[in-house]
Amino acid sequence: MTDVVISPFSNSDIRDWPLNHYADLVGLLLASDPEIRVSVIGTSTQKLRAHEIVRAHPAPRVANDCGRLSWPEVVDLIKASACVISNNSGVGHLSGHLGVPTVCVFGGSHQRHEWRPLGASVMLVSRVIGCSPCQLDHVSGSPYGKACLREIAPETVSDAAVRVMARAASKDERNVWMEGDAAAVERADEPN
Repeated sequence: MTDVVISPFSNSDIRDWPLNHYADLVGLLLASDPEIRVSVIGTSTQKLRAHEIVRAHPAPRVANDCGRLSWPEVVDLIKASACVISNNSGVGHLSGHLGVPTVCVFGGSHQRHEWRPLGASVMLVSRVIGCSPCQLDHVSGSPYGKACLREIAPETVSDAAVRVMARAASKDERNVWMEGDAAAVERADEPN
């Protein structure tokens, strides 16, 4: 089985990709490979919100592990995974640091070149719009409803995950670039 870890929550809602996008992403990943299993991680207080992501998918292949794992178990899960998909959060930074193939869905609240996760196997998916970086801490302050994240299509993130896993599987360290009409995907350790 190919294990994918999804960490959909950060410590600020302005940095979180929409839950319905994560739910769609899970469906795309499951359809792309019958061997993929997905573990959604977070704290026990995030468990109910994570149900919005996992409820439409088959339980044997998709697990809501929010609040179920200790921190050392989370670290072990990340180390053993084929890919980690996260927002701009500590989990994305940790997985990049550990060398695990990582896709970071990065919003416009912070400077991506300053705050993105680093690592040889990190791909950043972001959409830069005119109001970014806004430096906001909460969605309630966003006059455009987090368009910088909302307009990143689940297909773009799924394609990035499939590519970063394939690159890791083939040990191909060539520079990988992909552009979509809603988002740019780049290796996070490459300067622009």
